[in-house]
Amino acid sequence: MISVALRTPTKAHEGDCLAFLEACKRTGSAMAGTAGLERMSYADWLTKIAKSQAGVNLPADRVPATTFLGYHDAELVGIIDIRHTLNAFLAHAGGHIGYMVHPDKRRLGFASAMLHEALKYAYQTLKIERVLVTCSPDNLGSKRTILNNHGVYENTVEDALLGTVERYWIDLKGRF
Repeated sequence: MISVALRTPTKAHEGDCLAFLEACKRTGSAMAGTAGLERMSYADWLTKIAKSQAGVNLPADRVPATTFLGYHDAELVGIIDIRHTLNAFLAHAGGHIGYMVHPDKRRLGFASAMLHEALKYAYQTLKIERVLVTCSPDNLGSKRTILNNHGVYENTVEDALLGTVERYWIDLKGRF
């Protein structure tokens, strides 16, 4: 498997993150798993994700989450968001983990490597033993990523916000 290091976003990553955002906009990619990077300044985003990780001043419909940047060598290849718990929406359709791979880096194994590292973090740091990961039925790349990480299909649900969603569970006990 290709290697990806998960890094906590800092001011030093601003140029990489803004270039990532521009590449996604240029290709019309939906901004999933980026903790709202496209909706605010980089400085505000850093503040938001720090508060989210600490569980500070979260809106009632949000749960604590940790956001990482996925780097291969010195190149930003993706962003991944790990929710510490599930609320009703996440348990139904959103899942524990959302991710986005740079448009130029798709279909190269980076999503699978990022998800693997995120699962390790979820188990070792957050003590989550079973993770829910979801995807759209037509997102074959994400489906492959989930299956590559031992995802077991549970069912398909309809959600008012996300539409049709496939739900997969990944058992982490004994894996890390």
